[in-house]
Amino acid sequence: MKIGDLFTKPINRPINGVIKADQKDAESVWQELDEYVVTKQLTEYFRRFFDAYLAAADNPNDPVLAARMGVWVSGFFGSGKSHFIKILSYLLENLEATNPATGEKKRAAAFFDEHKIKDSMLLADIQRAVRGSADVVLFNIDAKADSKDERDVILQVFLRVFNEKLGFSADAPHIAHMERYLVEKGAYDAFRAAFAESNGSTWEAERDAVDFLRDDVVRALAVALKQSEESAGQWFDRSRDEYRINIESFAKLVNAYLETRPAGHRIIFLVDEVGQFIGDNTKLMLNLQTITEQLGTATQGRAWVIVTSQEDIDAALGEANKAKSQDFSKIQGRFHTRLSLASSNTDEVIGERLLAKREGAHDALRDTFEKSGDIINNQLAFVGNSVNLRGYKDAAEFVSVYPYAPYQFTLLQKIFESIRKVGATGKHLSRGERSLLDAFQSATVRNMDRDVGLLIPLYDFYPSIESFIDTVAKRSIDEAPNNGALEAFDVLLLKALFLIRYIADIVKPNVDNLATLCVDRIDTDKLALKRQIQESLGRLEQQRLVSRNGDLWFFLTNEERDVAREIGNVEVSSSEKARLLCELLFDDILQGSTRIRHRDTKGDYDVNRLLDGAPYKNASHELTVEVVSPLGDDWDALNDARAVLRSSEGNGRALIRLAEGERFDIELTLYRQIEKYIDSPKASNATPSLRNILINRKDENRERRARLREQLATMMLQGDFYALGQRIELKASNPGSLLDELGNYLITNTYTKLGYLKHRNADPIAEIKAVLLADDTAQRKLALGGEEGNPLALVELREFLQLKASNTRVILDEVVNRFTGIPWGWKPDWEVVLLVARLFMAGEIKLMMDSADLEPKAAIEPLTKSARFKHVSILKRKVADAASIKRARELHRDLFAEMPPEAEDGLVAATRERLAALQADLKGYTHVAATPHHPGKAVIDSAIAAIGKQLGVADSYEFIDAFVKAKDDWLDLSDDIHDVISFYKTQTPTWRRLLEALERFEPNREALDKDVKAAVALSNLEGIRDNPNPWGAVSQIEPLITTVDTVNEALAQSKREHALLSIDAKIAEVEKALDAAQASDGLRNRALLKLQELKTKVAGLTSIPMIFYSQERAGDALDAAMTMIESATPKAAPTTAAEKGSTTAATKTSGPVVAPKPTKPVRAADFSPKTYLETEADIDAYLAKLKAELLAVIQSGGRARLQ
Repeated sequence: MKIGDLFTKPINRPINGVIKADQKDAESVWQELDEYVVTKQLTEYFRRFFDAYLAAADNPNDPVLAARMGVWVSGFFGSGKSHFIKILSYLLENLEATNPATGEKKRAAAFFDEHKIKDSMLLADIQRAVRGSADVVLFNIDAKADSKDERDVILQVFLRVFNEKLGFSADAPHIAHMERYLVEKGAYDAFRAAFAESNGSTWEAERDAVDFLRDDVVRALAVALKQSEESAGQWFDRSRDEYRINIESFAKLVNAYLETRPAGHRIIFLVDEVGQFIGDNTKLMLNLQTITEQLGTATQGRAWVIVTSQEDIDAALGEANKAKSQDFSKIQGRFHTRLSLASSNTDEVIGERLLAKREGAHDALRDTFEKSGDIINNQLAFVGNSVNLRGYKDAAEFVSVYPYAPYQFTLLQKIFESIRKVGATGKHLSRGERSLLDAFQSATVRNMDRDVGLLIPLYDFYPSIESFIDTVAKRSIDEAPNNGALEAFDVLLLKALFLIRYIADIVKPNVDNLATLCVDRIDTDKLALKRQIQESLGRLEQQRLVSRNGDLWFFLTNEERDVAREIGNVEVSSSEKARLLCELLFDDILQGSTRIRHRDTKGDYDVNRLLDGAPYKNASHELTVEVVSPLGDDWDALNDARAVLRSSEGNGRALIRLAEGERFDIELTLYRQIEKYIDSPKASNATPSLRNILINRKDENRERRARLREQLATMMLQGDFYALGQRIELKASNPGSLLDELGNYLITNTYTKLGYLKHRNADPIAEIKAVLLADDTAQRKLALGGEEGNPLALVELREFLQLKASNTRVILDEVVNRFTGIPWGWKPDWEVVLLVARLFMAGEIKLMMDSADLEPKAAIEPLTKSARFKHVSILKRKVADAASIKRARELHRDLFAEMPPEAEDGLVAATRERLAALQADLKGYTHVAATPHHPGKAVIDSAIAAIGKQLGVADSYEFIDAFVKAKDDWLDLSDDIHDVISFYKTQTPTWRRLLEALERFEPNREALDKDVKAAVALSNLEGIRDNPNPWGAVSQIEPLITTVDTVNEALAQSKREHALLSIDAKIAEVEKALDAAQASDGLRNRALLKLQELKTKVAGLTSIPMIFYSQERAGDALDAAMTMIESATPKAAPTTAAEKGSTTAATKTSGPVVAPKPTKPVRAADFSPKTYLETEADIDAYLAKLKAELLAVIQSGGRARLQ
């Protein structure tokens, strides 16, 4: 049985595979209605449309339903959306179709019976919808538009098709406006008759050339409107320029028309391919939105707008317009009813319209699938695809779609979309000139004479679109048959590669998948087919017709071929490939790691990285990992024995011999060729098309690099491994783990004394600081004990320092480098420094910097900064002999009355401890000794300095040596400071009383010196005070103070009694004046206060000068009191006789108020003309002057007080 014999209808019959809005001949209309397949999905879409349509018709006054008059029909290329809206137009208009073969007439709704639509409710709704009246306007917007560049092009198209529907001029809106005006005035028929009479032809036939028929039009207008020809001419001439229309006025125009029609009449605009027409033009999007909204509002839902568009916005707009997708979604949002046709709809339609089988074919095909179904589906299996391209579900599907595979419906749709999107086709395909139905029919017709058992391969679809592919894009395919280096199958394979060129994300173009696409029989030997394809690809690659990216193969256009040829001619040196391989291996795969962390010790070890014997970047470390690659000269010759020998060279060497990699050198070279070509001057000045090719090549290279990384990682894991002259077996899941395993083996077996450092600190720098800050010998010694002290490591360090640092200094940096190197490998560096710090604090070594010994605290900074290691020197400490230790112990006993330990360290520690305590005590007395009249400051200062100097000797050997040499000085100092310490501990209270007594006796010194006992005692006290070493005389202080106190008190008593009598007399004077002035209690208290205070003070004084001074101040206090009384006593005023009487009476009762006279102090000594009075005349002169002064005071109304 032949393929052509399988189908119920002739496979080669004319089928209108592409539905066009303007194709309305009788044959097309009949076939479109008769063969239209209503799938389950389409049934649902018809239901949703007619629900919305009838809901609006049943509720004409509902504004919500009135606004829902926009319908958006979307779907991928070939999904049947154009056919769907054309069928809708037939139904809404209930078009009468005629079968040109039989002359049978049939209404559109009649085609949709219970056989085509199983849903009886939907059938009833369709019948109800077609009973209403409607004007249907179906058009392809791109075909009707003059230019997309016009701002209101969509409005102009809507106006054009509306005018055309009403019988008015379509191409000249101002003429249509004139016609509409004539109709409104009832003058249109008269106008047409007058035009025909004047022109000789009908108006409809000639109106498109109206600009050439001005006179005929003006004459007809004058007749129809009963105007003069001059007026009609002026109106006609202005009509084109003055005609204006906007969206709002258009909507009113449509509504005005609907008002002339019966109630419920509608007008439906069906706009095909609006999505592609709008493209990325935001203004066109907004115009469509506004037109839809205005029509709905103005007509109250009686005007409907139904549009189609690609569902895949990117496919419609192109990759460059992704940013506009949101605006496009806004447009879709304006359409309440949205119907999205899926590809499954296409499968069903093609199956029923084209591939429906005869009964006999059903049985034969079903038997074939039942026998070989698994084999057939295995033939159709794909590898590594992101989209599920499936085989046959069951025998029924096999019968339904044979001779095609189910995946081909989805795949061909994707192919058409991708080729159009990248611009490899002309406008015909992009405008839908080719449909999936047509492609499947063409491929079937091409194979109709072949036997059943055939499966149509992908390349048989190529002729369906060949005539629509741009010449440049298909030139290489056209030229391939004439290429003597190619075979016939190579051309077919090239066509298949072209078809899937831009859908690599759907079908990976590897050999397995190409074999699936090229299977042409259900029993094809697929293994043989794969071999045939591989050989074919090799020939195509040699001719630069295809390119390879890993295991994927791609069709090359002519321009891509030129680029591939130029890339192939780019020179790449072996050093460039080696550098690229190093980048891939060391930087990408191993992530630039130059260190390996030892698993047990957590130490980080730097490694040299070598590739084929050449170092990569820094190679100054002890450990080396070398990779030998197939690119190297030694790879082939490097057998097991030679590799073992090579790994034993030097110290700490490991070797990785990579496994062989298929096409590795070729891929590596091609990567570098593409990289260099992209960076070339030609590429920088590339044309847009070349730039796109380079971008693709750059993306391809990105994938190639990732693939090279993956392949290189596999080559590494499958390689051979050697270290330190041994072949080793390693298993790892990734290169990083492999390097870790190899590195740990290398570290463990290179650093044989690594285990000596058993204990490692989490923070060694902090531990170094803690060790250096240890404040006692016990803590310092503790640093060397136990496992934490790392005894084995300390032994190694001691032995080295004993050998190297006994007589000469060793630099710390040298020590660190030694013990971090082979065979120790103690990491991090700080662990070695910590060992040094412990020996230093234990007194075994001393540290020096800038030719001076380092103290522990001063050592913190240079020992915790690696940059300072070169400035720190280490010297092994000397050990004191037995005789020196004996003398030192005896001196310690003499000084501190105790015997210290015999060991050198214990002796030094005990001596340091006692000296430090003594120094602390002495420092406590320093501030007291520094005050005046305190003894021993010189001794204290001298002792503190001597002790400080001794304690400043860090080295124990030098400490003992200095201590013993200064024995006499220490013994003298001991005697001196013994008395000082005893004095300040027990005798300072007595000393303070001495100083206080001398200060207290000083005012009476003159009087006390007149007393023999007192004078002697004072002299002795002052002698003790001024003695620099008064230690033995302190016991005499108390009796001497008592002697002076007795005499002092007796002298002060007589002076005190005399002063108190004088003050009492003055108090009596004041009291007398207060009585005379009849003073108040307050005045009395104030006037007497100062005298009474002076009296109290004098009663407690022992200082004779102070007694005299206080007695003198009593006179001033007396004057002040009298002045106070005088000021407080009221002055007497002149009085009348009556007042005198009353005053007399008052006086008799209370007595007179007498204010004290003003007092003036008179110092008698001031009036003596001489210091000494020697004669009677001198006395007379003195007394005369004194008398004169006293009389003057009295005569002035005052009174005198002698001083």
